[in-house]
Formats: sequence, C-alpha cells, structure tokens
Amino acid sequence: MANVTNAEYDVESVAAVATRIRETILSIDSKHSNEHIVLTSHADVLQITQLFASGIENVGVFSSYRFGNGEIRRMDRTVDSLPEPAPLKRPSEEYLKELLSFVPQN
Repeated sequence: MANVTNAEYDVESVAAVATRIRETILSIDSKHSNEHIVLTSHADVLQITQLFASGIENVGVFSSYRFGNGEIRRMDRTVDSLPEPAPLKRPSEEYLKELLSFVPQN
C-alpha cells in the first residue's frame, strides 16, 4: 500500500502490473473498436487494473477492492465507479495461535 514499486522477494510490483496491463489494454484498444471486452485474470491483477483505470490516487490500496470468485465488474474511468472499499482485516491473536498449532514443532 505504501510503496507500489516494491519488488522484494522477486515479486512483480504493483506499478509493474499496472504498466503491463496498460500496455495490454492499449494493444486491445488498437485492434478492437465498439466492442465489449472481458478481461479474466487473478484477482490481484483485476483489482490493480480496475483501480489504475479509475484514476485512483494510490493503486497500492487494491486489496481493499477485492473481487469475489467469478465476480464480474464493469470497468469505468472514474473513481466513483469503484465499489465501496472493504479493507482486509488483521486476523485475531486466537486465530493466529490456532494456525500455529498446525505447524510441526521440532
């Protein structure tokens, strides 16, 4: 959220995803006109795409605009077109302890 250029641990940065999808959309637009195009991908890429296209100030907040499985959304070029953000919630301490109980202890 704070650094859209972060590429630690060999991950593709949010900025790199936005650049890649921009190039893809420009390529699609150059080959098609007056057609409806459906993009499918993993949720993170779709969320970054929608926020980038909307012109939101910080694309790094993409995780607050999660897609449900199989969800279809119209992509518009305004921030007002975005759904209400639903920020990720931190797991409770009890939940984390339960998860750790499944990790083998040496």
